Amino acid sequence: MTIDEVREFALSLPESMEVEHWGKPSFRLNNKIFTVMQDDGITITVKISAEDREMYTSMDPDTYSVPDSFSNLNYMNVNLRTVDPQELKGLIQKAWSSVAPKRLVKAYSEGK
Repeated sequence: MTIDEVREFALSLPESMEVEHWGKPSFRLNNKIFTVMQDDGITITVKISAEDREMYTSMDPDTYSVPDSFSNLNYMNVNLRTVDPQELKGLIQKAWSSVAPKRLVKAYSEGK
């Protein structure tokens, strides 16, 4: 998946918007970040639960990683070169759902 495809998918989620975050594109809902594109053009950062983060980073450390500065935050980096595109879409959607109001998540789920 490319950065442009990530952008297109993230912005396709209801009420999401792109906002600059420390000079990088981030995707938000109600000003809550769920995904950030990194400067290298091949890494994105997604919001994720601590349990899921542990599972993904243990399962495939070449694809999923946690920078030292994120050790206390519920985010992980994803390598776009090695991630399965469908899995990435699921992660972005789950990240969006974690910051979205329940009514919006329900409406989105029902509309699929």
